[in-house]
Amino acid sequence: MDAMGLVDAARMSVGGLIAAFGLLIMLGGVLGVLRFPDLYTRLHAVTTSDGLGASIFCVGLAVIAPDGAMAVRLLLLAALLMAIGPVLTHLSASAAHAGGLAPIAGRYTAPRPGAAPRKDAAS
Repeated sequence: MDAMGLVDAARMSVGGLIAAFGLLIMLGGVLGVLRFPDLYTRLHAVTTSDGLGASIFCVGLAVIAPDGAMAVRLLLLAALLMAIGPVLTHLSASAAHAGGLAPIAGRYTAPRPGAAPRKDAAS
């Protein structure tokens, strides 16, 4: 294998590892959406992990990109994701608050699977 082939193989490996790391961070956001109790905490999980994870994923794809123009576009997309993510989350939370959706206050205990609903759940 010649030197250019080794450089390309190393670039592909590093880009793949960076992209996989971004996907792993986004997996944390998915777990937060599944686990957290209300919209506001779910939005927090999604914003912090998916914005960062998607940007890291785009950086990994930029490393793998076959030419410089595509790499620049992917890096611009990563910057756009980092800038727009918090704005969209703020708009969603503001709309939910204006619509009357209150966050869960006090101690929260998750319901057990298959258990009957509690009598005091409405209060």
